[in-house]
Formats: sequence, C-alpha cells, structure tokens
Amino acid sequence: MNKPNNMHGTGLVLGDVGILLRGPSGAGKSVLSLALLDRWEGRGQAAFLVADDRVDIAQEGNGLVMLAPPQLAGLIELRGRGIVTRPHRDRAQLHLVIDLVPEMTRMVEEEDLQTELLGHTLPRAPVPQAGLIGLGHQTLLVVEAVAQAVQHSPT
Repeated sequence: MNKPNNMHGTGLVLGDVGILLRGPSGAGKSVLSLALLDRWEGRGQAAFLVADDRVDIAQEGNGLVMLAPPQLAGLIELRGRGIVTRPHRDRAQLHLVIDLVPEMTRMVEEEDLQTELLGHTLPRAPVPQAGLIGLGHQTLLVVEAVAQAVQHSPT
C-alpha cells in the first residue's frame, strides 16, 4: 500500500459496498450518511462509518481502500446535536463514489456515472445536495447506485 491521500468526504460501508460521499461543506454529507447507516441497520444489513469529513484513500492491490484517520474513527457530526458515534471500520475497500452536486439532472448521462480517483475508474452517482431535493429522494438515489455497484461488481 502506498502513502494515503487525505480527502474531504465521508466514508461508509453499506452491506459489502464501500462508499465515498464527496461534496462541499454544508452539502449534507453527514446527514445523508447517518440516514443511510440507519436504513441499512434497520434492514439488518452491515452498516459502518469509516470516517466523516476527512478520509484517507490509498491504492492497494488493483483497487483503492478508505482508511479512517485515528482521530475521526467512528465519529460523525450531527448538526444541532454535535459529534455522535457510530459503529465503524478502520479500513474498507472503495467501490462507489457519491458526489453531492449543486443541481438536479433529470436524466444522467452515462459518462457522469463514473469518475477517476488516483488513477482508478470507479462507479459514480451524482446526487443533488441538501436543499435541492429531500433526504428521502437522496437516499433512493444512493440505494439505486449501491444496487448497480453490486450488480456490476466483479465476482
């Protein structure tokens, strides 16, 4: 494994899928992450936080891994409450990038459904940031992206 790159974002593991949520401050990464963790947990599926706000990303083998900076492991901000804890993993493979974007696109173009990160092409889902659509709609977009990532992952 090479030296990790520290990135602005929130890392999650939902089922078997490692997800990096990216977006500017105030875009709703933490609230969406908490809602996704609750959804997966509520269905009896694995749901773990890697890190909120900052995540280390490193190349490992043929893919990328997310690593929790020790001072952030298991901690996530819930605005209006403060820092709360969630079950976490110190490391997880990265399979999918969710980008919180400033606009709603009705029909997303195929080329917008992937991104390059540290020389690796990954599935990507653009999701309108908080305030553009409701949390329920954001969640459904992520659920669909996770389903597609599972469907297209190599076995």
